[in-house]
Amino acid sequence: MVTSVASSANSAQDDAFALLREIWQGCWRRDSWTSASLFRLFLVFLLSTLCSWLGIVLSRQSEGVATIWLSNGLIFGVLITQPRHRWLAYFLAGLCADTLADMLYGDPFRLAFGVSLANSLEVVYSTLLLTLWLGSPLDLSKRKSLVGFLLVSVLGATALTSALGAWWTLLLVPGPSWAEMFRIWYLGDMLGMAVVAPLVIMAQRPAFFSMFQRKHLAHTLLVLTYSMVVTALVLMDSSDPLIFFMFPTFLVVTFRLGLPGTVVNIFLFTLMAIGFTVKGHGPLMLIAGDHMLLHRIVIAQIFAGVAIFTMFPVAALLEEKEDLKNSLAASEARYRKLAHADDLTGLPNRRAFNLRLEKAWTEAFFSGEQVALVILDADLFKQYNDVAGHPGGDACLRSIAQVIASTVERVQGFGARIGGEEFAVILSGTSEQRACEVAEQIRLSVAALALPHPANSFGIQTVSLGVAVRVPFGEQASSELVKLADQALYSAKLSGRNQVVCG
Repeated sequence: MVTSVASSANSAQDDAFALLREIWQGCWRRDSWTSASLFRLFLVFLLSTLCSWLGIVLSRQSEGVATIWLSNGLIFGVLITQPRHRWLAYFLAGLCADTLADMLYGDPFRLAFGVSLANSLEVVYSTLLLTLWLGSPLDLSKRKSLVGFLLVSVLGATALTSALGAWWTLLLVPGPSWAEMFRIWYLGDMLGMAVVAPLVIMAQRPAFFSMFQRKHLAHTLLVLTYSMVVTALVLMDSSDPLIFFMFPTFLVVTFRLGLPGTVVNIFLFTLMAIGFTVKGHGPLMLIAGDHMLLHRIVIAQIFAGVAIFTMFPVAALLEEKEDLKNSLAASEARYRKLAHADDLTGLPNRRAFNLRLEKAWTEAFFSGEQVALVILDADLFKQYNDVAGHPGGDACLRSIAQVIASTVERVQGFGARIGGEEFAVILSGTSEQRACEVAEQIRLSVAALALPHPANSFGIQTVSLGVAVRVPFGEQASSELVKLADQALYSAKLSGRNQVVCG
């Protein structure tokens, strides 16, 4: 047991070193970067600088409270979806962006760099740990990945960053106690990671934009508009505690738009809730006091956090349920197809033929159209099998099946293997002349294969075909059509084989 634990620990350590080596060495290889990837890196740097600047603006407008810190979630969301050999560059881009934004607001380099380094450690810690634990890419539609993200990135990494950032800030600038500084940082940082990172990760999935496609756009806009209207009405009312109305609204969005819609909705709600609270509107104004802005913002952050930790798992569970339903449907269709398919040739089998013939017969009975049936048999196939052996005989049958499959595809018919060397083709709404032409095409195509057959007078493998065409009437059954086609086939064989007889 001890040996097993030690071996597991050594394996995890080796994986970690291998990952770090790949990150470091890959970043400096010329083939790791293209003009498009460099442009993307520069764009992320600009967006991260803007997000950091907005975070500082929001904190200055809310008496120094870090209401929501956007840049860490942005960098993590981009980093976790990029190839590992580019991680170091994105980490440095985020570090430089945060430092630049802080310095633009007047912070000295020493303070700005230390705080930015603490923020960057949050991204590094989250990315490395989640990759080693869950692998890559990170799929937030899976419950395990989502729970891992919420625990590691949203709760754990943000706590580490907030602790280090509060310590570094108080080391250089006198202020409140470390515990109070930590609380101010932690909730805003946690909220930014929980809201922005999933949005960035989801936005890089092609499926994310399906809800904005033309056929889904009206429904998506209707659901999101409904949610935003309810949010605005709740947040404009400062006299009643109506915020509980939001959870039914969240559920509507979750069930109608899934995880991508839930991420977008929670993001918009969080921005609106913090904005209204900072401006002095909403049910949180019922918290009495002249200097209660910090407390109100904290409650707004906690409410948004509860919404995230409630709705995201529900949405992920619904996505897993939908994936499972689709997987079961696909499996059922696959097994149904296998049950109706011939193992050797891949054509439909006798059971599938019987079902299709009955369906075609019934439809023709009500429409008054003709149904044509072609039955064909490989001539002297037992002798071919004796000469070529069973593998050669199987190959011959597969070749004939391919001819039938390609022919029925062109004429929109239905081909099947209904016996050992016997095949059939159903042609709905087809005249006798056209059915005989299709049968002749099959005969010629099989002969063109030129499969050597010494026991056949033609020297090659040939087929004989019988054709029957009828309009169903009265109590006549589809078996009558089969009987007539069989009789025509028998006549073709008696007449020397390698020919078509229309009954």
